Amino acid sequence: MNINSEKSKEIIISFAQDGNFRSTIPNIKIDGRDIAQVCHAKLLGVTISQDLTWNKHVDNIVKKAGKRLYMLYQLKRAGITQKDLVSVYVSVVRPVLECACPVCHTNLPQYLSDNIEVIQKGH
Repeated sequence: MNINSEKSKEIIISFAQDGNFRSTIPNIKIDGRDIAQVCHAKLLGVTISQDLTWNKHVDNIVKKAGKRLYMLYQLKRAGITQKDLVSVYVSVVRPVLECACPVCHTNLPQYLSDNIEVIQKGH
């Protein structure tokens, strides 16, 4: 298997309150290049954080869906029919909100579920 060192990221998963442990872990090198250490990374559309919380993932999907919802508002102002607006919502906005739903939505804290719900209701 060939690994692209420029596209590779390293996430150190830890629940430690003190972030000083990072200095004791040596950098991973591929082809003589250090792999970048990151706090979160996107993998197949799901943002994985070093503390394994869903906050960053929910923030990303809410932001992305909000942009698409704005497009929907613009279409409504342009006089698109209700049926077509629903079709656009179902095909463009809802898939963003349901991305990785089986994985993370059952374990979301209420405040993160509320963030998603606000976008779904269009408020």
